[in-house]
Amino acid sequence: MMKTRSYSIPLTLEAAKSIEECFASNIFRVASFLRINFDTPGPCRKINFLITFILFILGIYTVTYNAGVTFSTHHDTAELAAQLLIVLWAIQSIISGLFLINWQLNGEFAFFRQILAECQNLRGLKCERGKSMMKITNRYFHFQIFVTCMITSAFALNYHFEDKHSEFNKKQSYIFYYQELRPIYTLITTYLYIIWNMTLFVLILYTNATYLEVKYFNEQLEQFDGSDDSSTCQQLIEYLEVYSNLCTVIRKLDVIFRLYTFIMIVITVPSMIFTLMMMNHRIHGLLDLFMCMPTIALCAFSFFAVTISPARLHDEINKTKGCICQNKSIWFPYRKEVYLIANTLTCHMEQFDLGVSVWGFAILSRPLILGTLSATAMMLSLLAELAPKTDLLNLSNKLFAR
Repeated sequence: MMKTRSYSIPLTLEAAKSIEECFASNIFRVASFLRINFDTPGPCRKINFLITFILFILGIYTVTYNAGVTFSTHHDTAELAAQLLIVLWAIQSIISGLFLINWQLNGEFAFFRQILAECQNLRGLKCERGKSMMKITNRYFHFQIFVTCMITSAFALNYHFEDKHSEFNKKQSYIFYYQELRPIYTLITTYLYIIWNMTLFVLILYTNATYLEVKYFNEQLEQFDGSDDSSTCQQLIEYLEVYSNLCTVIRKLDVIFRLYTFIMIVITVPSMIFTLMMMNHRIHGLLDLFMCMPTIALCAFSFFAVTISPARLHDEINKTKGCICQNKSIWFPYRKEVYLIANTLTCHMEQFDLGVSVWGFAILSRPLILGTLSATAMMLSLLAELAPKTDLLNLSNKLFAR
């Protein structure tokens, strides 16, 4: 009977030290600055708990206050859609922060990094493509943080320099009883939005890391030379073990993010509808379009951030079977023992539920993204038909004013 050696590479000291550098290290530096880093036990964790608890209580209060003002004040369709967006974004931010804290406290990130590193010693991440992809993603993260701070600051300055305020803004200015304390609301909003971005980029980076490892594995299958009878069987058994370990990693990734992706999509779809409704009623020129661009960009980013990376991972997983089936050196000439091992490996690859799911309902894939966008467009068209027209709404307001 053939003896096999484990292809799961033992985690070397050098690899162990580089794990943090490969996995969202920039995000956790920002988390440490914002006092929401609970990955490392110690005295700082208690201080972080206290600061985070206070800020989250204030965040929940602002959401409740804004929701109360929104539903107690008369608005036209565009303004109502805008205020509902503010409430939904704040809810998404708070939920994202709670998930981020829970993942850290349960050690989900540390365990995931460990099992991924043990598959191929992070070779997919360490190659030039992996380094480039991670560098670009981290740059996008810093850019997104910068844009978030600029947008919240711009809206705050616009409020202070604007002569005429809407009824909602007038009531919102007393959110902390005194108008002079309204900048606290801006700071809390910025804090929550940054946490929301951090959580989304954690999802993106961890999914991309898994994608890179699967892609590296696929390339090894494509380049494998199976003509050497003495080593082909041994190498195929090693590939079988690596693929089994990668499946474990992918399922762990799904366990971590499946509920989060479900909640984000459930909230993001109404946000997209409200954004499009606001555009339909408010945009009448290039200036109006420019003013609505931050809102449009944020809704698009929140949807595609949750869906694009998992869909790309799902596509790469589906390519794995094709990589081994198209390698003719494995199948020809016919060798019984090689054929049986290769056939067993291809049978293991028929796991169609691999990927990041929407709480187990469906795997995040390109068809799901297209279907969601189509359903959103259909719902928007229905609401556009049912919504009151702007001219009729203005006429009714004038009549009631008399």
